[in-house]
Amino acid sequence: MKNKVNQEFSKQDFLKSFREGRRDGLQFLYKTFYSPMCYFLEKMNLDKGTIEEIVQDVFLKLWERRIDFDHVESIRGFLYTSCRNAALNRIQQENRIQQKTNFYTSQVDLVDLPISHQMIYMETLRTIHDAIDTLPEQCKQVMRKLIVEDLSPQEAAISLGLTTSTIYNQKKRGIELLRLKLKPDQFFCLLLLLLYY
Repeated sequence: MKNKVNQEFSKQDFLKSFREGRRDGLQFLYKTFYSPMCYFLEKMNLDKGTIEEIVQDVFLKLWERRIDFDHVESIRGFLYTSCRNAALNRIQQENRIQQKTNFYTSQVDLVDLPISHQMIYMETLRTIHDAIDTLPEQCKQVMRKLIVEDLSPQEAAISLGLTTSTIYNQKKRGIELLRLKLKPDQFFCLLLLLLYY
């Protein structure tokens, strides 16, 4: 019982020291929570470097807001919540980067073409995109989802809040309208872009 009282007294001493901006208070919290926080983040499949960066950033935020905390448990809650949120943000960011990487990787064959062919390809894509922008609003939105964002009809339906049948109808309408706006070779390129859907 005596040890428990002394332990609580010690925690409160260190907390007071921490709130006053003294180094020993921060060191106490760092030693208490650093390893458990790292273990917590390991369960989210983050690499060691990312984990250490997140934990250090969270401790920095804690230090900047130290006057807001009057109990060790509130500090514990802040640390774990901040770690979790930072980890989720990092995972979302890495997923976005991976999606972009996948897109550029899919374009790798283009780099092997002569520069004149690359220019023609890019100009054709730009012409198709410009033509899509002249379509009626709903039709334009659908064609942009299918061609520019490379979504499936099902994904486009969810994204736009429409039924899949509406997506197919607007796709058919868009193809008919774009046939009138594009040159035959440009229209053929459009059909290739839509080939899988």
